[in-house]
Amino acid sequence: MKSNNRVEKTGDGFPTIISGKYNAMYHSGHGSLSESNHVFIDAGLLHYISSNHGVSRINLLEYGFGSGLNAWLTAMRCNSGPEIFYTSIEKHPLTQSEAKAFIEAMPGELTAGKHLDVFRNIHSAEWETFAEIHPHFHLKKLERSFQNHTFEDQPNLVYYDAFGPGTQAELWTEEIFTPLYEALAPEGIIVTYCVQGAFRRMLSKLGFDWEKLPGPPGKREMLRIIKP
Repeated sequence: MKSNNRVEKTGDGFPTIISGKYNAMYHSGHGSLSESNHVFIDAGLLHYISSNHGVSRINLLEYGFGSGLNAWLTAMRCNSGPEIFYTSIEKHPLTQSEAKAFIEAMPGELTAGKHLDVFRNIHSAEWETFAEIHPHFHLKKLERSFQNHTFEDQPNLVYYDAFGPGTQAELWTEEIFTPLYEALAPEGIIVTYCVQGAFRRMLSKLGFDWEKLPGPPGKREMLRIIKP
């Protein structure tokens, strides 16, 4: 079945995907690259590494593989330091042609040599098993719904990058976050762009701590969530 997904440029010149199924953008229209870097890399990955000096391995779980942008940025930042074992859940993977169109829409200065090779390898990696993208970054893509995920490894860090509550309210509920709370390592963190009040109250009810942080361009705030 044709997905009708399409590629569009965002405010920072980097592409995003418009979902034909949900009529929603995979990233912020203000800038997909700047949003992913701010929310997931700076507030998530780099914060976790700086707070856990000497850690040799990070189990990183992503809800919403999408375009592969977060995985690519993580791989590019981790050529040294801890090994990243990156598991990503995606119910509706892009087709090969959609992934190719996304990569071809990336600004030219980023689509040369190893940068492009890493992105291609991320998309061509087999599903359901770990693939070594480079010695410090191992990727396992899982084609399934968030509700059907079973935890094999204890996550230290989570990128929660689902469509927002206005598009898929069922992905911001206790059904998802109760097993995630139970599986997450003590002092593990979750980063997401969503700061909705009902979502924050649910997190507090489950036992999470959370803090608001300045948001990426076009958004006032984001959330960092901590398991005490």
